[in-house]
Amino acid sequence: MITRHTLLERVRDRLDEKSWEDFVEIYRPYIYYFIRRMNIAHEEAEDITQNTLVKLWDKLPEFQHSFRTGAFRSWICTMVKNQTLNIIKRQKNLSEKLQKMALTIEQTSSNDMERMAKEEWNTYITNIAWKEVEKEFDENAREAFLMSMKEFSAEEIAEKLEINYKSVYVLKKRVKDRMKEKIKILQDQYL
Repeated sequence: MITRHTLLERVRDRLDEKSWEDFVEIYRPYIYYFIRRMNIAHEEAEDITQNTLVKLWDKLPEFQHSFRTGAFRSWICTMVKNQTLNIIKRQKNLSEKLQKMALTIEQTSSNDMERMAKEEWNTYITNIAWKEVEKEFDENAREAFLMSMKEFSAEEIAEKLEINYKSVYVLKKRVKDRMKEKIKILQDQYL
């Protein structure tokens, strides 16, 4: 897995295609989901994601990291916001819906955008962690954990899985502890 600052340094080298592929693999889904969070339709979100990645490739050599947690994601967030507005505004005869969307995005404060970006990042990291961690557990452990996230009671989970309700607590705790551990690792690895 790529570590945080080394990837940024390597991706600045325009000839290092592997670093760019790694960067895109990590950040493309995050950028896409962040754009979708602004109520942009799938096709437009794909276009904006691609345009944002091109812009990032162009601007990454200029980026100076302050090493403040979230600084890089804030910078990406600003790029996404600007690219989204540019693409919306380039469309001729903006529909009333797009006009309202552009106005809403323009009026969203930097703090609100950063909050949204942080929430989306946390969701993104949690989903990556789950994809890696779920393979480590049997079906009952996975189901107990997922059902508990949907606020089913231990008794309801035990009945559905046909296990002792005390086992539900043990299974949930094992998965939850492993998820916390994996999320921490991912947060430390990624910028």
